[in-house]
Amino acid sequence: MNIRPGILALLFAPTLAAAQVVHPAHVPAIYPAPGSTLQEFVGIRSVLLSTHQSIALFTLAPGTAYPESYNRTSEEIYLIHEGKGTVWLGSDISPVQAGDIVRISPHLKHHIAAAANSSLSFYAISAPPFTANDYVQTQNH
Repeated sequence: MNIRPGILALLFAPTLAAAQVVHPAHVPAIYPAPGSTLQEFVGIRSVLLSTHQSIALFTLAPGTAYPESYNRTSEEIYLIHEGKGTVWLGSDISPVQAGDIVRISPHLKHHIAAAANSSLSFYAISAPPFTANDYVQTQNH
């Protein structure tokens, strides 16, 4: 039997597979701030390994804000999945709701909060992928 090395890699190293599928119910949640949950689906240390981007689902309880931060090198995109809230991008303040898309440049201080009467969930997509060294939490908010 003649099996090519690339096929063997796919069989014995599933994180190197060309395509993978994961259901959110199979990705453990972490709790990075009070009233928030985070599930990282794609990234450097995620269920779906990628060195090019990261994708995480954040959920904020009503009235909860995620701390202000900025990324040193990553551009970040928020896809608002459910609920309503507010996003601060530098000195700009914008209401957000399901269906909205937010683009955040590197070095831009930002934070997001759920409305007082609504939870808020959003996918955060970062390229290059999220790393703790790239993330800087500020003292504000």
